[in-house]
Amino acid sequence: MGKMKRYSGFRLLIVDDNRHNLYTLKSLIHRHMDVEVLEADSGQKALDIALSESGIDLIILDVQMPEMDGFQTASMLKIRKKTRDIPIIFLTAAYKTQEFQQKGYDVG
Repeated sequence: MGKMKRYSGFRLLIVDDNRHNLYTLKSLIHRHMDVEVLEADSGQKALDIALSESGIDLIILDVQMPEMDGFQTASMLKIRKKTRDIPIIFLTAAYKTQEFQQKGYDVG
């Protein structure tokens, strides 16, 4: 039986509707950081994980997702006591920097 990987205790939730992006981001993170990575492929799954898991230290959140986009997901996280203090980094491939920056700040 293989040894279970031990992490530094830092827990990171990555959210993207594209499975390839999730895999790439997770691989990149594991190459450079000793953290536990949780994954969600939708805003709703991100909410479910964030509300059911404890000790999430950071969320990396894709802005452009169907159904519930990153800003809507962040708004839902910010109104809940359990998740409102988790820092969020917005990630996007779209080049709408000023608009997205302002929306990100508006969400909190």
